[in-house]
Amino acid sequence: MPGVNNKVDSDSAVADAKTRAASCTSSGQSFSISFELAAPPATSSCYCDWIGGALGSGSGSNDGRRHRPCPDIDQSKNLSIIAAHDDSLLLKMGLPDVRDGFRYTNKYDYFLYETGGAARPPSLWLLPGCYVSKQAHRDKDARKVPTRCGRPRSLHNGDAGDTGVLRCGDGEGEFLVAQLEVIYEDGKGQHDTAEICVFRPGGDDWELKQLPIVHHEGGKLLWWPKLDTAVAVGTRSMCWVDYVNGFFMCDMVESTTGSPKVQYVPLPVPPPEQRHRNSDRPYLANCRNLAAAGTDAVRFMSIAPRCCCGGPGKTECESSRFAFNVTTWTLTLRTEGPMTWMKDGVLDCDELWQLPNYGRLPRVVPRYPIMSSENPDIVCFLVREENNLVDDDADKTEWMLRIDTRTKELLSAVRGDKYMYIDSRVRAKLRWQLGN
Repeated sequence: MPGVNNKVDSDSAVADAKTRAASCTSSGQSFSISFELAAPPATSSCYCDWIGGALGSGSGSNDGRRHRPCPDIDQSKNLSIIAAHDDSLLLKMGLPDVRDGFRYTNKYDYFLYETGGAARPPSLWLLPGCYVSKQAHRDKDARKVPTRCGRPRSLHNGDAGDTGVLRCGDGEGEFLVAQLEVIYEDGKGQHDTAEICVFRPGGDDWELKQLPIVHHEGGKLLWWPKLDTAVAVGTRSMCWVDYVNGFFMCDMVESTTGSPKVQYVPLPVPPPEQRHRNSDRPYLANCRNLAAAGTDAVRFMSIAPRCCCGGPGKTECESSRFAFNVTTWTLTLRTEGPMTWMKDGVLDCDELWQLPNYGRLPRVVPRYPIMSSENPDIVCFLVREENNLVDDDADKTEWMLRIDTRTKELLSAVRGDKYMYIDSRVRAKLRWQLGN
């Protein structure tokens, strides 16, 4: 599947029962999740069922109202999928509390969902909380001295992509969950240390590793990075991506032995120019994507405007108002030695729009590229006239396109759910034993 949408509610009649798994929150509330599966380019959906009613309210733990459903509040929206790899999904659940008629969510549980296999059903289990402080919460003069905090750290803040899940080994190999934080040295004016907080199965607690950051080109990371997504590659590597600048890569197997490090790799091209305030960081998940390309490589894709003459950059002329091209590069990951981005190819908007089966689909800039887990040449895009401000009478229909960027073919197109990219943009390759 190209993606999983957090279409979470209590009406899971359309979900496949064989994808269902149950668990319990840290406060003792039972629930289950299941999936409505859809073939690409459609987006599969995740559903949540509360067992015995939705997660309850009440400010006290012994007032008899703790698990009572909160009226007129959709509690199921507190569940979101934040990372995926192979047959595993990392989920975040907010635990709401209602006081004096107001709803608060200040505590989160994290769960790992596994599809299982022929010999076992799907599973869903609660991860232990991580009580190691983040460096941003420590004393300024003791950033590298970890302390124990009174409440679990967050593994996912807003749209941050600092936490990922990695399946180590094929088939029944163990998984790990890892969160990256880059330490900025105030006195040095540079980033030279990363902290990775790791949880492995069989362990009782999270493990903190402080690793040196090595710029593979010998330069410096100039900006404070904001991590957009975490990408697992093969069975060893985890990459944390900043779509403005580059990505951090760590061999998670090597991190347990030898002399581990975190490598910083710049992206092959700077981001396209966008209209935003100088103080704002551009939002680039709608025009950039980085994904695994095999067991030891990553593929980077950029959607960028072009002039009607074919050159880069957007102009004000009407003929280039929605002109664009899609460019891809591939990089083979190495822990030692140079790494070089190799340009794979360019798909121009005219090549796409002139395809016989493109027909009357919107001729606008595509958004939110998601590369296939099995073949990174195949990409799903979202297109909608309204997103590109054509006019007040624009068609608001969303379309998901599935395109082979190498052969330059439109493989399929389906109408989309207008909420599917608001809630989640998670690519997953999940397989269940769904046969009888």
